Amino acid sequence: MRRSIVLIAAATLLAGCGGSTSTTATTTSSTTSSSSVPSASTTGAAPTAEQTAWAGGVCTATTSLKKNVEGLAAAVTSGGSDVSAALSAQMATIKTSAATLTTAIAAVPPGSESDPEAAAVKASADQFKASISTLESSVTALEGKSGISKVTALASIGSAAGDSLSKLGSTARAIKTAATDGKSTLGQAFAAAPSCRSLR
Repeated sequence: MRRSIVLIAAATLLAGCGGSTSTTATTTSSTTSSSSVPSASTTGAAPTAEQTAWAGGVCTATTSLKKNVEGLAAAVTSGGSDVSAALSAQMATIKTSAATLTTAIAAVPPGSESDPEAAAVKASADQFKASISTLESSVTALEGKSGISKVTALASIGSAAGDSLSKLGSTARAIKTAATDGKSTLGQAFAAAPSCRSLR
């Protein structure tokens, strides 16, 4: 009788240990499975303060150049006897603004050169630089003109100014597109920079 009781007790203990081992294995397996699931995030790395500052500088320079070209276009239509001097002075301001924008775009933070949005903005810069050179030539051609020749020269300046604004529009569109690219770090920088809001 005592032997039967001992055997029953031993069987009960073994059953209990077996259940515990099974539970532990299941828990471990569940934990391992959960930790091995990859993240589904499609967003690129968040921009650094330097990258956001770069994006802001590009947007500020773009806005400034746009306003200066618009100012020259307005001076063309205002006319006046000193219109040539006024346009020459405004052209000097435009050249400074264009140089500032070109420098800003080229100063991509180290490590961001391969970002796809950097290439898009740089490509638009080549277009507006060429248009600014054409605009400058048309303003220079106005000097000494009078009568019909002056009217023709002013029309040429107005057309060149319109082309420059169109090319700057391409830069603004490149920035707007970049700001919607969550996979691009610089794209997120454009979206975060306060001075880029007016271009988006």
